[in-house]
Amino acid sequence: MDGEWNWPPGPKVVWSSLLLGPFKIPRNNFVLWLAILQKLSTLDKPWLQHGDGTCILCTDSCLETHSHLFFGCRYSRQCLNTIRRFIPLTGSRKDGRLIFILWATRRWRGKHVVNVAYRALLASLVYHIWQERNRRRFQQLERPAATLGWLVIEEVRQRIISVDLSCNISSIALYRLWKIPWHIPM
Repeated sequence: MDGEWNWPPGPKVVWSSLLLGPFKIPRNNFVLWLAILQKLSTLDKPWLQHGDGTCILCTDSCLETHSHLFFGCRYSRQCLNTIRRFIPLTGSRKDGRLIFILWATRRWRGKHVVNVAYRALLASLVYHIWQERNRRRFQQLERPAATLGWLVIEEVRQRIISVDLSCNISSIALYRLWKIPWHIPM
């Protein structure tokens, strides 16, 4: 019986750190996981094509792919620009794309509370971009990019507030960045 439960080690997954941390929101992390694996039902898959397969977010006649939706699309880049005040993007590729997620994996690793907040913000942004794509495709409803960006910021801000952080320099810096009062009235 000994050793039968030991699975052979597989390749190290470099992006797994994006899905961990105290600020994680399960639905956001699930969609981020699917986006990284390129398993979301985008219109570049031949069996899912409805019409011409162009991106419904930017209407630039670009094929809807994971790379395009997540930071290649004009709409998703506008959302990213809205949250730029909360997230450092120095050194990332100018054209975005899914490569940005891999850049974030290398840049925002570890348990530092600010890096954990950045990862939560990225997961929330990917989730809400996917949700907006579905709203437009299936319900014919749309939101401006700035509105979606502020929705992402507020969701992560509320998550930060809900987690009990210890009083240290990192936590205080995080609260200042997000303009959260240190002592929240009960």
